[in-house]
Amino acid sequence: MDARNLPDALKAIMDKQGWTQSDLARELGVSQTWVSQASRGDRDPGIARTADYLGRIGWEVRITPKAERGPVNRRSFMTAAASVVIVPSVKGNPFQDPKYVRALADRSVRIRDELGGVPVISTGLRDVRRVEPAVNSHDRELQEASSELAGQTALNLYDARRLEAAEKTAGLALALASRSGSHDAQARSFKVLSLISAAQGHRERAAMYAHRGLTVPDICDMERALLSARLGRYLALIPGQERKARVALEHAGGVTNLPPLYEAEIAGNVGIALDNLRAHDQADAFLLRAARFCAPSSPLCHALYLGHQVHSALHAGEPEVAADRMHALARVAPLVTSSQVNEQMSGILTASERWATVPVIRDARDQLRGLLPKV
Repeated sequence: MDARNLPDALKAIMDKQGWTQSDLARELGVSQTWVSQASRGDRDPGIARTADYLGRIGWEVRITPKAERGPVNRRSFMTAAASVVIVPSVKGNPFQDPKYVRALADRSVRIRDELGGVPVISTGLRDVRRVEPAVNSHDRELQEASSELAGQTALNLYDARRLEAAEKTAGLALALASRSGSHDAQARSFKVLSLISAAQGHRERAAMYAHRGLTVPDICDMERALLSARLGRYLALIPGQERKARVALEHAGGVTNLPPLYEAEIAGNVGIALDNLRAHDQADAFLLRAARFCAPSSPLCHALYLGHQVHSALHAGEPEVAADRMHALARVAPLVTSSQVNEQMSGILTASERWATVPVIRDARDQLRGLLPKV
């Protein structure tokens, strides 16, 4: 089966897989509108982008000489050029291609940041089942890429509060990382396991996983900083571990010039830890920084750090500040589908109940309550 243009290729792929346009959009990492327009020939993504998109689902673009010579413009390329053939990839199984698997992991991160983890759970779980055999592969690059995909799927499950499945998937990520020999992949897997353990209420185990990640040799400075921030956050929850928590937080702050989302993650974890250590003014400064770093690219992280700012303000006994952050959260939360954000808003309603008669808090509570799913 092959096709001479993009619209025919998209229709053939949907027919073969039994997919709707929405299904295909999820697989390609585009909108349903994009698929609809491309299927009609109304959208021209260009040769390079078309090859990239189709490569994600195991198809490739081949360009062959035409009998008559002459230029082929971009529009005719996508709709009618006889020299273009779009065919299933000769690799047969794209899940044996590390670049393809890593692209799926990158897409998972992008969608979670923009929309929340819930929308990509079913696709992620299906993809993880396809890469699971890589545990017994001899291809270390494939194992590392598969570990990244499993780890990102575990984070999506965590965001959906499917914690048992998240833990199992993170365990697979660690097994793949260990088989690959990648130290940084192992460190990332321990970081995910620590996050899930904390959500399950296992503070000591969360700290243990973060510490185990830090004992992996030769990890990069960025992973070390992220794990130190997590360790400090969880130690701050354990009585008698305050000093060790502060030491870990100092180590986390020693790494600079990181990408914005990594800066946000470190600042956010430091802020949460300081709030638990009752250093509320310092906590708010770090949480503001975290929200500012992630606001342009991750509505999910922005919402979560705004929620932590609310809790910090409530802990400090500042209802007016808390109300301001609650209104900000109410503007961001509708942008994502996240059980984690919903859980956080429910927690804010409980924590703010003592100030429910304060007008600014009452209005903010009503706004958040209206965003929660109806039970």
